[in-house]
Amino acid sequence: MKRVVEDSYCIEQETYTIEIYYRYYSDTGDWEQPPEEDIEIKKVEYNGIDITDMYFDLMMTDSIEEELIEQARNN
Repeated sequence: MKRVVEDSYCIEQETYTIEIYYRYYSDTGDWEQPPEEDIEIKKVEYNGIDITDMYFDLMMTDSIEEELIEQARNN
């Protein structure tokens, strides 16, 4: 079964908020195709300011991507 989720993930701290907008795709596969999943980060905001380019250049980590995938799986 194919599934697409478009959502956002929010990290709120006392002095800042980071919001990551993403698109998650998954397919459970079948006997011919293995299961697959993918996540695409569409936009990143820091306190409402678009920092998408800086995020990709300096801050993207596997742990953030794993948290996004986990949230998308549960939606």
